[in-house]
Amino acid sequence: MGRKKILHLVTRLEKGGTLTNILSILEGLAPDYEIVVALGEINSEKEIVLASAAKAGYRVVWLPELIREISLLKDFRSFLDLVDLLIHEAPFILHTHTSKAGFLGRLAGALTGIKRVIHTPHGHVYYGYFGPLKSGFVVLMERFAALFTNSFVVFSRAERDDNLNRNIGKSRQYEIISNGIRETLYETVVDIYGKKTELGLEKDKKIIGYAGRFAPVKGPDIFIEALKLLSKTRTDFTGVLAGAGTKAEEQKIKEISKELVEQGRVKFIGFRRDLPEVLKTFDVFVLPSRNEGSALAAVEAQFAGVPVVVSSVGSLTDIIVEDETGLLVKPGNPGQLAAAIDRILNEPVLASKLKEKAKKRVYEKYSYKTMLAALKELYEKL
Repeated sequence: MGRKKILHLVTRLEKGGTLTNILSILEGLAPDYEIVVALGEINSEKEIVLASAAKAGYRVVWLPELIREISLLKDFRSFLDLVDLLIHEAPFILHTHTSKAGFLGRLAGALTGIKRVIHTPHGHVYYGYFGPLKSGFVVLMERFAALFTNSFVVFSRAERDDNLNRNIGKSRQYEIISNGIRETLYETVVDIYGKKTELGLEKDKKIIGYAGRFAPVKGPDIFIEALKLLSKTRTDFTGVLAGAGTKAEEQKIKEISKELVEQGRVKFIGFRRDLPEVLKTFDVFVLPSRNEGSALAAVEAQFAGVPVVVSSVGSLTDIIVEDETGLLVKPGNPGQLAAAIDRILNEPVLASKLKEKAKKRVYEKYSYKTMLAALKELYEKL
């Protein structure tokens, strides 16, 4: 008997944590399973996906009609494409990722008789993304799709509870499998001063860093407002934003940062493929999300040995142990965020404690090997 075929279905892979997470899963599973990934047509990261597939030995199927935005015509065509794909591939397990692919894929799986179906939401869109009407509609769709789901893979207890509180599935359907990070990426020695020079940063300044999409749900605007408050009492820092967003999102953040940029207090460094090295230049990592599913960047910062300040939302409440491995603040509160950053910069003993305890915990709980072992165990018991 040949290797079991696992078909992963994703709406699209773009810059950010979901891209990193899914590609690492595909690459890690490819030696033990026949892996096929079907995803919506993309441009920006297509070369990365194809290079990953060629290196790891999994197949890629493109679904050009599968897009994130709602389009009745394209969604119907995507559904028909998925039905045809599942009949042709006949996977042992269908593993769907993200909202649109998750809904259409599970319906197509039910229609074609796929017996083993797993869904990973990669967070949720019940708040922080849409208005109440659209969010309510999404909840209804998820409740329906849960009827055709054997297992949900979520990254945290908070994510599981958010779903169960909305009557999406039953508790027995949920498996908590934390995101896994390739820890070896963070074990190389980095010339901090050299990296700062490369990034155009002053060597003697404290670096307060943000890494993530510029989407409102991630709170980059809250980060900027906190820096404005900090700038009233201290001049020894530079706020660094690593990431990207839509043209409109980037324009909005740069507009509210204009004065700080002119003062040399804020610098935008764009999306970075050398993020493990960049993170090591930070004195504090900040993620002020309004809603958070996977929070990979916060885990990566801890692997890099950087003290973190994050919002007490979603998976971040699992990732961070308050006052032990990081500091938690209320979401949408620039004043509290600024105070927490200030505290870490002013208390080197606290910063050292947070770094040491966080690094130990993430190596135990968020390692790549741990994640892959848990996924394989789930696949084998279905």
